[in-house]
Amino acid sequence: MKRFISPVLLLIVWELIARGGFVNPFLVPAPSTVLLALLNMLWSMELLVNLYVSLKRIVAGFAIAVVLSVAIGMLMARIRAVELLLDPLVELIRPVSPLAILPLAILWFGIGEASKIFLVALACSFPIILNTYAGVRAIDVNYIRAARSLGASNGEILRRIVLPGCLPQTFTGIRIAWGIALIVIIAAEMIGGQSGIGYMILDAQQTFRVERVFAGIIAIGVLGVLTDLGFRYIRGHVLPWHREVRD
Repeated sequence: MKRFISPVLLLIVWELIARGGFVNPFLVPAPSTVLLALLNMLWSMELLVNLYVSLKRIVAGFAIAVVLSVAIGMLMARIRAVELLLDPLVELIRPVSPLAILPLAILWFGIGEASKIFLVALACSFPIILNTYAGVRAIDVNYIRAARSLGASNGEILRRIVLPGCLPQTFTGIRIAWGIALIVIIAAEMIGGQSGIGYMILDAQQTFRVERVFAGIIAIGVLGVLTDLGFRYIRGHVLPWHREVRD
């Protein structure tokens, strides 16, 4: 329950400020007004439909990124020639904003689903690649040498040493990438979409329904919290040997 104290306090202060006339209620509606708009959007299924559309795009791009990026990160960490070939490309493209690539994605794939999935996959790739690379490089080389001396094949070393050894950091990259996916899909839907939660927020802004803008933002935040808790739950079951250290 302690983790909910700060959000509750924020809502109370926000309500008092809005009701006290310290801000323009049209531009900053009270949380109670936003909650009513959120409930109406849930009742009409508008919010759920748009969330479903956005999640389909996110999951598709995210899945592509996870599969390809884990493989690339492991290859870069294990094979020097692959690292020399791909590392400059990763470092060249990584700082470029996904929104700068969106016009090209629309030209290549059109304004439909493919351009958004491509953008999500591209944006999610880099944290997974870098964390997987760091996880593999952090594995004690003596474990690999010992396995080889006992007759382990490359496939067994990969499956029993390399993959379990890098998974904790890979999971960290996956959690970071999921947050990036949420950011990127909202921006992509605002610029080049006709459906989804980003388009819904933009439409509310253009029609001056500010309470619906806040409702959409809150829905994204709640989705982010719930999915991150899901990733933590999965990590606890997939990596039972790994525990985070707290002071």
